[in-house]
Amino acid sequence: MLLHRSKTAEKSDIYTTEFIQRSAHHAASDSDSDSASDNAGKYSADSHKTNHHNDQTGSAGVIIIGAGMAGSRFAIELARARQQGIQANNARSDSIQAETSAVPLPITLISKEPQVGYNRIMLSPVLAGDTAFEDTYLYDKSEYEQLGITVLAGVGVETIDTEHQCIELDNGQSLHYAKLVIATGSTARVIPFPNHTAKGVHVFRDLSDVTTLTEYARQGKTGLVIGGGVLGLEAACALAAQGANMTVIHVDDYVLNRQLDLPAAELLQAELSRRGVGLEVSANTEAIVINDADEVCGLALKDGRILPADFIVMAVGVIPNTALAKDSGIAVNRGIVVDDCMHTSCPHVYAIGECIELEGELFGMVAPVNQQVDTLVTVLKDTLISDPVTTLDGTASSQEHWIPFVSKPLSLKLKVSGVSAFSAGQIAFEDDDAEAIETLIYRQPTLNHYHCLYLKNNRVIGAVLYGDVNDGSFYSQLITDNVDISLIKEDLIFGSAYCDLDKLNLNDRAVDGTNNVLAMTELVEEAS
Repeated sequence: MLLHRSKTAEKSDIYTTEFIQRSAHHAASDSDSDSASDNAGKYSADSHKTNHHNDQTGSAGVIIIGAGMAGSRFAIELARARQQGIQANNARSDSIQAETSAVPLPITLISKEPQVGYNRIMLSPVLAGDTAFEDTYLYDKSEYEQLGITVLAGVGVETIDTEHQCIELDNGQSLHYAKLVIATGSTARVIPFPNHTAKGVHVFRDLSDVTTLTEYARQGKTGLVIGGGVLGLEAACALAAQGANMTVIHVDDYVLNRQLDLPAAELLQAELSRRGVGLEVSANTEAIVINDADEVCGLALKDGRILPADFIVMAVGVIPNTALAKDSGIAVNRGIVVDDCMHTSCPHVYAIGECIELEGELFGMVAPVNQQVDTLVTVLKDTLISDPVTTLDGTASSQEHWIPFVSKPLSLKLKVSGVSAFSAGQIAFEDDDAEAIETLIYRQPTLNHYHCLYLKNNRVIGAVLYGDVNDGSFYSQLITDNVDISLIKEDLIFGSAYCDLDKLNLNDRAVDGTNNVLAMTELVEEAS
């Protein structure tokens, strides 16, 4: 583990309880000034204007760069954990002795976007017109204020000075930190096809993208989505529902080829067709076609065809945002390199979410990001203003209270425009291995239900469910525990309700369809 004592923390003159009082005052001012806003209770682009609490002098605390799903959740959970710790400490008989020192470091959350802490996964129903953007916020503005979190919205971080433990904002403000958390998330990947910078080429990542794409759809424009993953399919279905003429361009033989087998994918593709979404599989893009005004007018494929289009959406994955960390001298590979307690290579600097890399692995789904948040809360929750290595109860901070992050195999519970699917374990095999694989298949054509279990040596090694996914967690457990299913093999494909589970050793864990035995999550392209 990387353990460092903060030099800045030794300068006790910058740690004062007056800071918290000022922060509360500014938070109240924000509440009053926003009362007439249509987005009352949510953070807007103007929120940071009354929150310049540090000015140039800079009271150090915990600063979080990035207010996406990772950063905003960390700010809230850290503040809640500290609040609970203080309450528990004050309830102790010896609390009087620790009371004067039990003041946690102030928390500041910095959001480059004007909108703070919204759920990116919910942008698809917003694009489809099924959900208002205001309903995507993870927390109300009042929750940040009640927990004493200062939010700077619509402001970016220009530089990090790790030697002097301060950051420079793009509005000229300088803030000092005792602990810094980088949660800068990721950026939508854009494949550099010829003319990829033309007018009409877009990604689907934030509210501004939703606004632009919705306008195309309402005008009945023709659009192409490059990428047949979950995000691409969601975008195509949403835009089709809003009036656009949509086609998905996918380089592989069928959509969601990493998550579904062919029969399940064919059911999904048929559903896409019913919803008015066209599909081109095994399609390789040659170039984006433009007119004399540098506007998109089509897509040229390598087979010689040109598909007409007014706009193109690239949904081909994401790239971790590492530039800020790299420019600051923090170790970066594909992502910001961290250990299992979220320390970076630099003292007092941590990172979580889609921007990180741990032992060569990147993270793009909600479940592991939430686990990273929980880990870092255990590391930082007891850090005090008076001494960043002393806990709220007056004892020295110890690693024994930390909960290291452990990457777990994820069962993927997918929901593509209302269609449920599930995938776990290994579902694709080389020809040499395929001979040893046994499949159990259940189909209910009238309901569009399909289940397939992949077995090897009487053990479930993979599962795909389409339509009815209630037994996903049950099959996940069988895969994870490597259970011999010989005694229930005949009934296994019908689900846990039809199996005599007393015959199995399931480590005393629940197996009903409503329990998520593994960390199950919607498959998404972004989380931070």
